[in-house]
Amino acid sequence: MTIEKFFKATSYALVAGGFLTLALTGRVDTVTFILYALALVASWFADRPGSKLQISERVANWCVVGYLPFAYLDFRYLSGSWITPLIHFVLFVSIFKLFQVKRDRDWVFLYLLAVFEMLLAAGLTIDALFLVLLAGFTLTGLAALQAFEVVRTRRNAQPVIRAVTLSYDGQRARKESRPVRYLLAMTFAMAVLIGVLSTPMFFILPRWNTGLLAQSFSEDTAMTGFSDLSISLGSVGSIKTDERTAMRVRVDGPLSPDRHWRGMVMTQFDGREWTRPEAQQRMAIGQRAGKYVLDERRPGPLTTQVFYVEPMTTGALFHSGEPWFAYNIRGLARDAVGTFYRAERGTRLSYTVETSLSEVPAARLRQDPLQYDARTRETFLQLPPAFDTRITQLAREVATAATNGYDQARAIEAYLKTRYVYTLDLQRGSEPDPIVDFLFETRRGHCEYFASAMALMCRSLGLATRLAGGYHLGEYNHVNQTYIVRQADAHAWVEVYFPQTGTWVEFDPTPSVAGARANTADWLAATRRYIEALRMFYIDYVVAYDAQRQRALARDAGSATAQYQTAVQKYVDGYRRYFANWLIVYCGDWLYDLRWYYDLKGKIILGLVVTGTGLLLLGGYLLWRRLRQAPRLLFERWWLGWLVPLMRWRLRHDERQSAVLFYDEMAALLRRAGYRRAAHQTPLEFAHAIGFHEALVITQAYNQARYGPSLAVDMAQVDGALRTLRQRLRRQR
Repeated sequence: MTIEKFFKATSYALVAGGFLTLALTGRVDTVTFILYALALVASWFADRPGSKLQISERVANWCVVGYLPFAYLDFRYLSGSWITPLIHFVLFVSIFKLFQVKRDRDWVFLYLLAVFEMLLAAGLTIDALFLVLLAGFTLTGLAALQAFEVVRTRRNAQPVIRAVTLSYDGQRARKESRPVRYLLAMTFAMAVLIGVLSTPMFFILPRWNTGLLAQSFSEDTAMTGFSDLSISLGSVGSIKTDERTAMRVRVDGPLSPDRHWRGMVMTQFDGREWTRPEAQQRMAIGQRAGKYVLDERRPGPLTTQVFYVEPMTTGALFHSGEPWFAYNIRGLARDAVGTFYRAERGTRLSYTVETSLSEVPAARLRQDPLQYDARTRETFLQLPPAFDTRITQLAREVATAATNGYDQARAIEAYLKTRYVYTLDLQRGSEPDPIVDFLFETRRGHCEYFASAMALMCRSLGLATRLAGGYHLGEYNHVNQTYIVRQADAHAWVEVYFPQTGTWVEFDPTPSVAGARANTADWLAATRRYIEALRMFYIDYVVAYDAQRQRALARDAGSATAQYQTAVQKYVDGYRRYFANWLIVYCGDWLYDLRWYYDLKGKIILGLVVTGTGLLLLGGYLLWRRLRQAPRLLFERWWLGWLVPLMRWRLRHDERQSAVLFYDEMAALLRRAGYRRAAHQTPLEFAHAIGFHEALVITQAYNQARYGPSLAVDMAQVDGALRTLRQRLRRQR
């Protein structure tokens, strides 16, 4: 491969890498993706001298200007946001630059566009695949920039030396393969060096954020779902087919399968929609020692739940169990019925909630007399104005055998879960009231209908009830102890209040098929779990890496280092005691005094040091003798190169030996550059063949010192010729 072909390949790979990272975000539609890919391939074949597909710089610029009105129309009427038109505009400009007859500045502009696409993608995605594409983009970027500089310099430089015609075997050289290999090696070396230097700095540099994953480009990508103010019949079912990830939750271990991620609760029902009037009156929660205290009671055993939430239109604080503390949040409030609100919404963010998962025993709940105060009865026993009494009659029939409120709620839950069918394909009957139609006509529905029916049945029996909205637990990944929760896991259920213990108890009347997922092949599921674990690692330690995680990582690293040092010290002490016992057992006559033992240990160490020093000196002397006899070994063995200046100084008094030494160094330089003397060539013929004046000077000195009658050799001239030759070969490489 020639250097020009390498430059073209790396440049197009850089442009394609920027486009692929942008496509990873999901903001490039299918039509745009296909058209750009086809245009990129076509521009590759068009990028050659005399191609009829290439356009002039003026035409390309006028095409870009002509696209601006369409970009405005795209923003106002097609895309509905400013991100998508910006992506379309960048890709449009990139394509016309690729088809243009390009100069050096045009390639630089294409590189800048690719970098802009990479930065834009970084603000639109938190997928771990972005890290892989970023690594490839870095490699191709380094290679493209190096190749660009070589091609530009070669194009602008005047030819000062004639073409090389000899190679290692004396035949015509393939002189372009070596620079390409050199550039590839330098690219990987620079990438490794950048990674080695930048990775520690990333973890060491101080952080000033508060753990948010907020993305500046995500305000128009927020997923719709639950509303902070209402849940309408059918609203949850409308998002059950959305497989996008809603959030990820890291926990200490798998939770009970009957738990949920609660976000909000609703209290008032008008027959078609649940609302929460209390949401209009919110009370801000203050921080104490960096935490929001959500419950003033003395906490029991708590579990930590770390949430990584995708952009949503709701500002609800999700949690499972009773929340006690929350942190890594900017602003938190609550209303009178127990819903917590985040100040920020529509952005990615990460926060932590400490909750209590303890449950009140069913025996205590059965003993609750359910004596509600007036405010509780007014809020949680409300029924719609046009309430159908058949619902009360059905509730009494279902719970006729129950003697307490807890068993009544369980009976209603079991009745709905076993006698009714879960479906997303709703079919209306003849009843105008949707809940009555669900209970007595269709007997089919999704979670809002099941939860609303149970709430009305419980309230008609005098049980204080509210509707809760949130998500199923989702899919648990045991690799990194994380739940992945999708929009399709959206759910609604019922909570009944037991005043004697001050507890809201969850009841889920929806059949379990609502949260079930199809199982894939074992190897495919395992692969997906490991990929998801890698994605979570990227989110946790790259995207969401903040000051708190930085301190935690430093503590973990310090603890691990201390444990390692303790283990090593324990290991060494064990062997030391074993050796001391061995000396006492087998050398007891000599070791009559512990102080004498330490003196003996010092003498042994001193003897080992003296012996090692003697061996090193002996090895150095033998190496010195060998190099005196055959100085060319300094250049045939790369690890002896550091001895060249020392040997040159030592052999300065012997012109013959010095000339031979210089000639060997010249031969080694030429071999590394691709020139090797053929068997039939004399040194002087070889020097004339390669066409370097410096090589001719050194060869003549070599012949004079080795075969001439006089030893008069100008070593300063030879040394200067050698330095000039080394510089020329470096420039040529």
